[in-house]
Amino acid sequence: MKLNKCFPGSCLLSALFLINLISFGQKSMHNIIPEPVTFEAGKGFFTLTASTRIKTASTSKELSKLADFLESRLRLNKPTDSKDAGVSKQKVNSILLQLSEINETGKEGYKLTVDKKQIVISANTGKGIFYGIQTLLQLMPDEVEDRNPAGSFSSYKIPSCQILDYPRFEYRGMHLDVCRHFFPVEFIKKYIDLLAMYKINNFHWHLTEDQGWRLEIKKYPLLTEVGAWRSSTPIGRNAGDDNMLYGGFYTQKEAREVVAYAAERYVNVVPEIEMPGHALAALAAYPELSCTGGPFEVWTKWGVIDDIYCAGNEKVFTFLEEVLTEVMNIFPSTYIHIGGDEAPKNRWEACPLCQKRIHDEHLKDPHELQSYFITRIEKFLNSNGRQIIGWDEILEGGLAPGATVMSWRGIDGGIAAAKMGHDVIMTPGTPCYFDHYQASPVGEPLAIGGYNPLKKVYNYEPVPEVLNANEAKHILGSQGNLWTEYIPTSAQAEYMAFPRAIALAEVNWSPREARNWDNFTYKLNRHFNRLSVLDLNFSKSSNNAIITTVYDSISKNRKVVLESDNNLGTKYYCIGNIESPKSFKKYKKPFLIKETAEIHAELRMDGKQAGNKTSRQVFVHEGYGINPDLNTKYSNEYAANGSSSLTDGLRGHPNSLRYDWLGFHGEDAGLVIDLGKESDISNINIGFLHNPSNWIFIPTDVEILLSADGNTYLPAGGLKPDLIVVNEPVTVDFNQVKIDTKARFVKIIVHNRGVCPEGHAGHGEKAWLFIDEVMINQPNDKN
Repeated sequence: MKLNKCFPGSCLLSALFLINLISFGQKSMHNIIPEPVTFEAGKGFFTLTASTRIKTASTSKELSKLADFLESRLRLNKPTDSKDAGVSKQKVNSILLQLSEINETGKEGYKLTVDKKQIVISANTGKGIFYGIQTLLQLMPDEVEDRNPAGSFSSYKIPSCQILDYPRFEYRGMHLDVCRHFFPVEFIKKYIDLLAMYKINNFHWHLTEDQGWRLEIKKYPLLTEVGAWRSSTPIGRNAGDDNMLYGGFYTQKEAREVVAYAAERYVNVVPEIEMPGHALAALAAYPELSCTGGPFEVWTKWGVIDDIYCAGNEKVFTFLEEVLTEVMNIFPSTYIHIGGDEAPKNRWEACPLCQKRIHDEHLKDPHELQSYFITRIEKFLNSNGRQIIGWDEILEGGLAPGATVMSWRGIDGGIAAAKMGHDVIMTPGTPCYFDHYQASPVGEPLAIGGYNPLKKVYNYEPVPEVLNANEAKHILGSQGNLWTEYIPTSAQAEYMAFPRAIALAEVNWSPREARNWDNFTYKLNRHFNRLSVLDLNFSKSSNNAIITTVYDSISKNRKVVLESDNNLGTKYYCIGNIESPKSFKKYKKPFLIKETAEIHAELRMDGKQAGNKTSRQVFVHEGYGINPDLNTKYSNEYAANGSSSLTDGLRGHPNSLRYDWLGFHGEDAGLVIDLGKESDISNINIGFLHNPSNWIFIPTDVEILLSADGNTYLPAGGLKPDLIVVNEPVTVDFNQVKIDTKARFVKIIVHNRGVCPEGHAGHGEKAWLFIDEVMINQPNDKN
């Protein structure tokens, strides 16, 4: 790979880039995202003016449209004649678009050359020319993105360079769920614009769900008359209902408009029609397609429901084939996504028609019945020249012959499919689900959970190491998914998708060896200005300073540490009240605090605040920094920072499960804290998490015992609190006060309820117990 190989001499702009980059320890000399395969800096500039001419090297209609697109974006003066066709001998101040045979670039690559007199974009296809245009626009100032500029045209200086570029993966996708929450056509177009800008070539449009059917089907009008509307939407995590009618749908005319708009930007629209599960909105409209006959209503909760299409009813297949026929008439995509995920089988197990189908088709069980269902739909789509994509559950019971698998439950499904010779699109929940938190939940909008920060997305490698070279060829690329249970507005959708979609764009396009987190961080922060011009509500959380604590083995103290995924900025902090920006001082090394305090921190780049200001209370108490001795093992899945997480001074957040919390699965938790000397014990506070939707419950009982010698323990006295049960995720403090006993050793036994209670979705399954901080003699009993 070539990077920054300069022609003799150097241009002013390149020098300015170097000054900035050296200050951050970087080597990149451009701000292009995704990182191109090769970039060679040249000498001087091309000066774009209102009179710059765009030329095409042939009479191709596609090239002419691309020239029109570029001319419109650059707001150039229209020449009195039509655009020049054929390569002109006159090169002065022109942009040439030409189709030519370039062996290295394939169908989507391009070659871009900028010198003082001319810009030339060459490619094998119009798609390659389009991607070359996207790169050219990124070489220009941010204001080129302004779609409604004020004032007259101002000239741009574009640095001389040579770029050869092509994608690593053929499938580069972004998904949007418009069923849990509905988004208008104008937002869909804006979303597609952003995908195209970063060379993402597939838009996965999730159009049907339990909570709403969003596409007009003329033969089945009740799908939108009934199925597009629900009577209520959950508040929080199914804690209540807002009792407000909610819905909407896209007419076929609007859907075709979106498809055409995307095609002009070389984005393929992959429609998803869910089956056999996630179909309650359709069943509310046509209950005869279910196993029980209904009645049903469009679901007003989040989650998975038992009612799905009846696999033993021929009318179901007639219905789906007629629906898919209309879908295929709207969407030219070779791929049609048919879902296949989260389809409970209990209705099929009890359904006479489904059991008859299993018997007649010589199937073993309901899993093979799902395979029959998917295979039958695949044959229909194949007969119409289309191919299916399904979530990795379509592997269950046997995979349909030509199916492409979208691996979302980790990477195992993708590995299994690739080893079977099937094509795979990798989209594991970690890190490709962009509805998950991207920073500490404090200060972030409510999300479904999880933790997929920008750096984790950027460091993702779509090809599992266990695949050999032939198997790896079946990995077509990866996709970011945006599910919208907790994303009610377009602005929030933007915030959750960007810049993580940009990071995944570089993962999918750029050579693996070309990716560098610090280079990307530098470029992305320059792109933030560009995204602001586009009026995008993007997240800057990757620039946050993270407040934590660490044990210093030399001083034998626990100290406050500031970290950040952004290695290029400077961290600042303040202890206590913030009186002014001058209250902050530069962070140099971990520091000691002797009493409970609120720590505030921020990261600065170029002297300006780069991310969000973060704050966190660090609780200093009698047990602070003392590593507890655990006599029961916590789950590796929820291990936080090990046993020290229980005395690190940091409280867990109810929506952040994998950090600060120790999880015990079906087991009690027992620990001992040695204070080192006998001390007066007045109160002991233990933090628990109650989050029933994630099978996490407060304990049934807590025992606190005290000892002077570590051998003989007696129950602590004082006032023991009641444990209050609630529905929403919440931290619950067990604070035993007025103990007033001397002790050196504190033993705590926390009793897990063992299994999920009756009436819970996980009834009879192991329950989780989550603990964060054990605070001994915490002043003021703050939490």
